[in-house]
Amino acid sequence: MIANDVLARIAAHANDEHQADLCHTLAARLGLRPRHIVGVRLSHLTAESVEVSWITLDGGHHATFRFPGAATTADDVLEQLGRVLAGSRC
Repeated sequence: MIANDVLARIAAHANDEHQADLCHTLAARLGLRPRHIVGVRLSHLTAESVEVSWITLDGGHHATFRFPGAATTADDVLEQLGRVLAGSRC
């Protein structure tokens, strides 16, 4: 089981330090140009899913993306997070 503080730190780090990556990855999943996404925020990251909010030129949006399987390590969370944001199941 992954500690909640570790999950919170992963989400905070992604939000603070990888905003451009989040925008580009989510834009590709949604079929948008990255410049159409003003910002992305990860919230409620768990071993099973992540809640994602983003703002486009059309307004605010929100979705929960479930991981294919429960993550068991911090590295597994990062891998699965990247996969679900990119829309990959593999």
